[in-house]
Amino acid sequence: MKKTWMLAIALLMLVLPAAGMAQGLPDFLSAAGEGIAQGAEAVSQSMAQELELTMTADGARIEEGQTRVVTITAVNPRAADTPVTLALSLPERLSCAQEMTWEAVLPAAQADDEGVLTPSVTTFTRALTLVPGGGSETVELVCEMSMGTRFYRARQPLALCVADISVTASLEGAQDGRVQPGDAFLWRVDVRNDGTAARDVELSLTLPDGVTLTNEADCPLERSGSRLTGKVHAAAAGAVSVELAMQVDEDALAGDEDAVRLMTGALFADGERVPLPRVQVCGPKISARLVPDTDDLKAGEETTLRVMLTNEGLAAADVTVSCALPGGLMLVEDKEKTKVATPAEGALPGDADGTLPTQGVPVSGTLLREPAVTEAENGMVTLTAHMDAASESDAGVTASTQVFELRVKAEEPQQNLKEKLVGTSLAYSVDGGAAQLSEAVAMRVYRPTFLGITQEDWGGIFWASLLLLVTVICLYAAVRSDHDKEDYCCD
Repeated sequence: MKKTWMLAIALLMLVLPAAGMAQGLPDFLSAAGEGIAQGAEAVSQSMAQELELTMTADGARIEEGQTRVVTITAVNPRAADTPVTLALSLPERLSCAQEMTWEAVLPAAQADDEGVLTPSVTTFTRALTLVPGGGSETVELVCEMSMGTRFYRARQPLALCVADISVTASLEGAQDGRVQPGDAFLWRVDVRNDGTAARDVELSLTLPDGVTLTNEADCPLERSGSRLTGKVHAAAAGAVSVELAMQVDEDALAGDEDAVRLMTGALFADGERVPLPRVQVCGPKISARLVPDTDDLKAGEETTLRVMLTNEGLAAADVTVSCALPGGLMLVEDKEKTKVATPAEGALPGDADGTLPTQGVPVSGTLLREPAVTEAENGMVTLTAHMDAASESDAGVTASTQVFELRVKAEEPQQNLKEKLVGTSLAYSVDGGAAQLSEAVAMRVYRPTFLGITQEDWGGIFWASLLLLVTVICLYAAVRSDHDKEDYCCD
């Protein structure tokens, strides 16, 4: 009984609303149809809309060793999930560890309470790295998205910034690359960056033997023994210079017979060798010789002593020559006879072409000025002259030579000597340095003889004979006179 009542009440509750709604059923059906039509039209319009594709990077430039993240954004305005295929195209100098072509499903657009669709947004990221090599340039990243027969493309420019380093070395303070012991010069290392990215450049310089770094306190490179190392920062489109002040050691040419030495330093920039201007340490190479016109000289005669100075070195020098005249030779006071002769004028005996003999080096004979000639009381003749450096050419080295002529006269030997051997020594000093001895020259000063008897002795014999003859004549005359007197008296 209780169940029957409960069923009746439920049936009544269902019938009453249905009866009330029967009166607005047409309106309800009409509204429902309009809503369904509008929804179908909205879905149709959303399915006809195009997808959107954009691409951005977290920076407009990328340098070596850096990573840039590219963000690819796909927008789906459709009311349904949409499968797509994406492909990212990169230039050869950019690398990516992630996949470059991939498939994805873009979620459907979402409708709000009023039925307005909000497009879905899907993002993809890729990390790009710049591969070393090449110069600075601007490239374009391209991403394509395909949906069936429809294609979408997005572009993003990216500047590839690379340092363009050039390192050069120049030499200052050394004319023609030549210096002398004690001179100072400067090596300048210029680091230039023509690229669009800054860079630290590693420099390494090995100092040659015989030089000293004088600006070590101001040098950006650190020294360890004979090696200088360090980094210099080269800004983009900038330049930086490193100055290395050097001084040649005074003994840089000690023991060098050729009086020339090549400073061979080694410069490296980032492990690559950079040509370093060569520096030649040059010194004078002076030789002096004394050559007489004759080895035999009659007493009272004059002859010429030639002092020949030769510089085979590649540096000029002031030379002081001292010639000691021994007893038996005296310098002629006629100053016009003491002169500087060119090789053609002062050709030595035996040189038919007028050239002076040297140690295998040609002679130039170019003279600068007259020498100063002085004579001390002890018979020391001093000559001073400036010697030019030898000249270099394709044919070899041509020495600089000067020849001085000294006119001397032989004195009479002692009365008890018929001949005398005299020796002449020569010493010279370069730039006020220690004196060096040259070869000595010996000359024979003699009296002319006939049958082993000198002219003076022949004169004595003549006068003695004449006196004897006169004496004999006088005695004969006296004796003859006495004899005549006796004969007269007897008669």
